Amino acid sequence: MYSWNTVRNTCAVLLLLPLVHLAFLVSRETLAALEASPEVWAGEMEAYAQADLEASQPPAPLVVVGGQRVKLWRGLADILAPTPVLMRGLGNATVDDIIFHYDRLISFYRPDTLVLLPGSSEFHIRDMKSAEELVSTIQALANIDARKSSTRRLYVFTPLKTPLYPGDNEKIDRAGQLLKSWAAADERVTILDANALLSKRDGRPGPAYYRNDGINLNEHGYLRLSLMLQAQVERDRAAYGAATVP
Repeated sequence: MYSWNTVRNTCAVLLLLPLVHLAFLVSRETLAALEASPEVWAGEMEAYAQADLEASQPPAPLVVVGGQRVKLWRGLADILAPTPVLMRGLGNATVDDIIFHYDRLISFYRPDTLVLLPGSSEFHIRDMKSAEELVSTIQALANIDARKSSTRRLYVFTPLKTPLYPGDNEKIDRAGQLLKSWAAADERVTILDANALLSKRDGRPGPAYYRNDGINLNEHGYLRLSLMLQAQVERDRAAYGAATVP
């Protein structure tokens, strides 16, 4: 027979284990986000490679790349069906990290369409880019993709304004302007600006579309992103024919 104190302490430990595990995962991800080397995501890349060995790859998929925002994006494959969709998010990766892992993260799948969703880590934590620096890095990714991949369409979401970082709004507006100006001269590239869909009437980011952290979208925010992307895919299919879009 165990004493009451032993039973109580054992139960307390068992109840705390999930919290300890969560704290470990959060601290590990935070440390990874602070690590500047793109090799910090090697474990996640290996997980994708292992999963790919166990599943057949769809031909000419739509591949979505980015950081935590891509990892949290659910339901896009259902909305874009029958278009095959692969979500390839890496921790709090920046566009520079995606370029570093380009061959395995993107080119390996021979995508028909590539979608880039930048995260807040471009301006915080892992990097402190200016609007011009971010656009230059996105252009570098587009140039690499044009040389190495079979991608026919590149959709780039502009950076998202967030409730937590209102000080980024001016920089985000500037990046959006530069991206749209660049894309106007490249018919392969389409810029998607979802900020108006995620804002209140006063133009500020709507908390109803974001998680409690004030950075990442919730299911309502992701639904708006998904429908925006779906509408663009359908417009391109109507304009260029099914042979040029998934």
